[in-house]
This record gives sequence, C-alpha cells and structure tokens, in this order.
Amino acid sequence: MNKSLFFLLFLSFFSIKAQIWINYKDNSSKVDGDLSDWPSLKYSFRQTSHQVKSSNLLRYDFGFDETYLYGVFQVKDKHLTDLAKDKSGSPRLTFNDGIEFYIDTRNNSKTSMDGDDYQLIIDFMGNLTVFRGGDKYLLKVEDYKVPKDTVTNHFIMDFATNFEGTINKENDIDSGYVIEFRIAWTALGIRPLKGQTFRIDVCMNDADEYIDIRPLSEKDTIPAYAFQNINRKTDFGFPNNWTLAILKGQPSYWKIFNRYLATYWWFLGLVILGLFLLFLIILVRQNYKLRHIQPKSLSDQSKLNSFLGVEKNVLSPDDAFINQAKLFILTKLDQNISSAQLADELAISVRQLQRIFKEKLDTTPTNFITTIKMEEAAKMLLKNEFNVSEIAYALGFSDPAYFTRLFKKYFGESPSEFTKNLI
Repeated sequence: MNKSLFFLLFLSFFSIKAQIWINYKDNSSKVDGDLSDWPSLKYSFRQTSHQVKSSNLLRYDFGFDETYLYGVFQVKDKHLTDLAKDKSGSPRLTFNDGIEFYIDTRNNSKTSMDGDDYQLIIDFMGNLTVFRGGDKYLLKVEDYKVPKDTVTNHFIMDFATNFEGTINKENDIDSGYVIEFRIAWTALGIRPLKGQTFRIDVCMNDADEYIDIRPLSEKDTIPAYAFQNINRKTDFGFPNNWTLAILKGQPSYWKIFNRYLATYWWFLGLVILGLFLLFLIILVRQNYKLRHIQPKSLSDQSKLNSFLGVEKNVLSPDDAFINQAKLFILTKLDQNISSAQLADELAISVRQLQRIFKEKLDTTPTNFITTIKMEEAAKMLLKNEFNVSEIAYALGFSDPAYFTRLFKKYFGESPSEFTKNLI
C-alpha cells in the first residue's frame, strides 16, 4: 500500500513538473533583450552534457496577452562561440550558441512535426531561422525523422538579443547572453484564451571550442558541441516529448477599462463634450441672471418693487394676471422654475409672457422669478431658523455659492452680512 502511494505521489510530482504555466502580462514587454520587463524568471535548467568545457545555466519564462506570446531566455555561458558561416535563414545556425524554441500550436502532433508545428532557432548575436513541420516531400522519406522546411521569410516575429563577452576565444570567461522574443498569435494560428493548451520545447545549443566551420555534410561530426533540451534530451524535434504549456490568468479590470477606452474613445469624447456644454450652458444662464438682476437699492421706485409692495387686498384687476404668476412661484419655491413653465401655467406663450412683464413691470419673467426668491430669502434670514445652504436648497438653488452671489447682487450684501446688520 505504501509503495503504491509513493509511486502515485512520484507520478503526480513529475506530472506537475512537466507543465509550463504562461501567465498573462498586464504590461506588455518591450522586446529589447533587457530583463527589466521580467521581474523574475520562473524556470531554470542547468546543462549536464559532458562534451562541453563548462555547463551553461538557462533561466527562462513566458508570458502572453491578447496579441502576443512572449518569451525570454537568460543563458550563463562562459564561452561564446560563433561557428556558422551561413547565418540568416540557415539550418547551420544550430552551430552557434543560442536557443531553439519548438511549439505544437494545436497540441495534436505525435512523433513528428506537422504543419501546425514550428521550430525557431535564435543565436546569441540575433540571427534567426524558422522551420515549419509537415514538409510534404520529406514526409515520404521513411528514414527522415523530422520532416520540416525553413520558412524564415514567411514568418513574422520580433526578437532581440544582448550578450556580454568575446566571441570564439577559448581562454577568457564570458558572462552569457539574453534572447527575448514575441510572436503574434495570428502567426501561430492560436486564439489565446485562459486555460488554452499547446506543447513547447526549449533547447540550448552550446559549442565551447572554436572550429573553423566550412560547409559540412550531415555525416560530419562537430567536436565539443552539445544539444540539450529542458527535459535533458539530446535528440528532439518530436512533439510527443515536448512540455505541456497552459495559458493562465486574465487582464486586470484596469486593463479591460483601458481597452474599452481605446475602443470607444469617441463615445467618451462625446460624453465629455456633452457634459462640458451642459456646464457651459448652466454657467451662461447663471451669468445672465447675475447681469440682469436689478439691485433693490437702485429700483425702489421701479414698477416691479411697487407691485411687490402692494397688499393683495388692494390689488387692481389689471394686476391679477401677474399676481397669479407670483402665487405660482411661491408654491414652487423649491424648484428651478423657467419662463416656459410659468407661461404654461398661465396658458400663454413665452413671447406673450415676456411682453406682459415688460409692459406692466418693465422686467423679464426670469428677473421676476429671481426677485421673488430673493425677497423670500430675506424673510427666511429674518426668522434666523435656517443657514444659508438650507435657504438656498429650499429656494431651488443647487449651488449655495451661486445663491449667495445672486443675493449680494440684489441686496448689495451677502446673506451673512445681511443677517448681521439686522441684529
């Protein structure tokens, strides 16, 4: 029983190890061969080949967003070697120190690469060769283990490298190199979703002894040269041995908001413009009232003040219409009454209302409404039961500061000064 449990735990441990979690990146990495965009590298692998002078240490990590798959490889290599005379797009790029990255985009391949599988070879100096599996001619060759062909000219990706040390010198100690890349998901034919799986492999190419490489046949051997992948295999290119990769995580709420902001910026712009215009209209209306309100000290003998000073019981029949308007305003003091509302209550047009107030009181409906509210405000201040803000809200003003400016324009002093002078 104990042996069975131990065996299950052993299998469980290695099944967990045989996975690479690719985390979502809220902040896209700049592909520049600099590790500053990668706070930590989660995975590492130390070379165990005995063919090389000194074993390399590989630290690596991956990330993704809606557009790209990101990868970074940091290799501690004491001897940087460039052996391939044919570089860009050449299979001989494997002769140089560098990284090979394999991906089975559909997670459906078995012992050989098919048309959905890619192999990227990037050396430490920034040369690239890309293979695609499933070459229809090589598939027919029974003893050809890895049927693939180069597609460098048709494969779009961004990558950058950075190295420290000298090249092809056996007796000095180099620091190593960094390779960083990003591949568009569209180039791979993958829709990046949380939980999406595919298979990948990473191989480290290492040549620790300088040789003058000339065009070699496949039968020629290369001394002091080592291929080794993260599963410690020296013979690879077979998808069934690659490591399962799983996309993990999702964008933060802030990034989702920014994405919608970028998509619907025009709508947000219209909303902001609408709010600005509304604010401007309110400001213009307030300034209009402030400019046109007639100070009480200058209009004691005006028709308007004469009317307001007349007792209801001696009101002439000709003024009954205006008195009806006054009574309506007094019942709606807590509302922001407009000329249109007043005209509707009196069953006449706004133009007729304006003409009547001009003829009888030499004022406008708006000034009439404001004057009544100011007089009521003075009465409320005399009672000393409410503060300025409470009086402002009770008279339909949403901004106590604006109410105070109106009051001061009409009475020549602020509400607080008005109250103080009455004591």
